[in-house]
Amino acid sequence: MIINADSLLPHLKEKVRPTQSDASRHLLCPHCGIRTKLNTLGDGRRKCTLCGKKFRIHKVTEGNKLQQCAEILLCFCLDFSAHRAAQITYHRYRLVALYYDHFRRLLTETHLSPQKLQLLSEHTGDIHMLHDRFRCRWCKSKRRSVGKEQPPVFGVRLASSGGVTIDPLNDDEVALHFDAFGSAKEALGSDKGYAGFICCSKFHRTTNVEGVKDSAEKLWSWIRERVSARHGIWKRNTGFYLKELEWKYNNRSIDPDLQAQNIISFMPADFLTAWVEKEVP
Repeated sequence: MIINADSLLPHLKEKVRPTQSDASRHLLCPHCGIRTKLNTLGDGRRKCTLCGKKFRIHKVTEGNKLQQCAEILLCFCLDFSAHRAAQITYHRYRLVALYYDHFRRLLTETHLSPQKLQLLSEHTGDIHMLHDRFRCRWCKSKRRSVGKEQPPVFGVRLASSGGVTIDPLNDDEVALHFDAFGSAKEALGSDKGYAGFICCSKFHRTTNVEGVKDSAEKLWSWIRERVSARHGIWKRNTGFYLKELEWKYNNRSIDPDLQAQNIISFMPADFLTAWVEKEVP
């Protein structure tokens, strides 16, 4: 299989800002971003005369990096796993996985409030029952790993337009929807009600309305199909994976090239230096 991502290169070139060199004979320091004279050290590194930082000038050109990013981004939108994308594009798996992590985090930060985003990183994982630490505090499901961090409960909302929102919930929000017997209660009389909750790798449906019920089951089947194709997901990154699946589900009718262009619009201008150059070869 050949991945042709040439259509994405103009969009990436418009996004990226020059950080390596300009029209003069001097290079731009990647740390301070100022054009100045660089001293050459004995080990081949360069030293900025202004900030004093030492660095190496990579032989990989900016054009090659943009080509790599475009191909990996297209594989991401085609829903290939990082391992499969590395096989198709012949890029290092470590580089592909690094880009995939940044794409997921980018989609999460774009579609989550700072409070919800903080919940993903600060959840303590204390969800076991008071008198039975082998069962979940909320859904009473048996836990496979005791004593390890667990992701928070995620609420699933279905919009009338067909869109879906999957957000992490704090303990106070979860307590409003789960009763003492571990069943999820339906939130009635409010458009803020949840169609279901994702807890302990299970989907707990909370609505009996036929249209909403069918949409919820269709969504969960769609998620399970993609998670199974990847042989599961990391628990510590559950929120980022779910936000990725949420975005892909809401944009599933859009061509992968257009999906990639939408992601490019979210990317920072200095992604080449902020994302890639920090990777250790």
